[in-house]
Amino acid sequence: MCPVLFHIGDFAIHTYGVCVALGVLLALLLMRKSALREGWSAEETADLVLWFTVASFLGARLFYVFQNFGYYAGNPLEIFAIWQGGVVFYGGVFAGLFFLWAYSRFKKRPFFKITDFFAPYVLLAHGVGRIGCFLNGCCYGKFTTLPWAVSYPLGPETVHPVQLYEALFNFSMFPVLLGCHRRKSFEGQTSFLYFALYGAGRFFLEQFRGDNVAVVGSLTLPQGVSLFLVFSGLAGLIFLSIRHDSHQKRV
Repeated sequence: MCPVLFHIGDFAIHTYGVCVALGVLLALLLMRKSALREGWSAEETADLVLWFTVASFLGARLFYVFQNFGYYAGNPLEIFAIWQGGVVFYGGVFAGLFFLWAYSRFKKRPFFKITDFFAPYVLLAHGVGRIGCFLNGCCYGKFTTLPWAVSYPLGPETVHPVQLYEALFNFSMFPVLLGCHRRKSFEGQTSFLYFALYGAGRFFLEQFRGDNVAVVGSLTLPQGVSLFLVFSGLAGLIFLSIRHDSHQKRV
């Protein structure tokens, strides 16, 4: 594949990092267009996206280090070698949510109003990032002989391009979630719908991954987290829908 895009002297520009940056930039450009309609200034949107990205990336990296603690305990300096890859998306989700919660408390803004605004664009940025995973060779798939199978220089087998499967899933869900957001009935609807949809998609796609091992029966850790998100998303949608309907009846 193409883990290194080009060199500037002895400094390597890694494809994965470029794709992540492009995904964030694309999401930011589209978010700024709808910022005023959502009650945000363009400047506040840019600042919030920047710090959300930093918090999410730190969380994603720390979750990866935790998953591979045995290795990093013996090689602590490798924790900072982020150019080699090694992030867990779900760690980024939880860290990003914590940051948005803290921001909502500080700014006295409704938490779900913020997360609803972010949710569709997280799918978009994540999709571009998954293309970076494909080019980097991480998050690889299981062995397959399907016509679209790919191979990596260090691997003898042809595998599922599962990174591209997830990228396509995220891209296809982006307009769906964005359309639902624009027609939502209550705050939090977009956020919990994101959890349910992405969790279900990730649970299904995980069966094609070749880099995650089962931790409970045949379930991998990402599948366990995916199930948690699906049930949390559905429970949140049901609860908020009932509360919304009850409020409407009182009015």
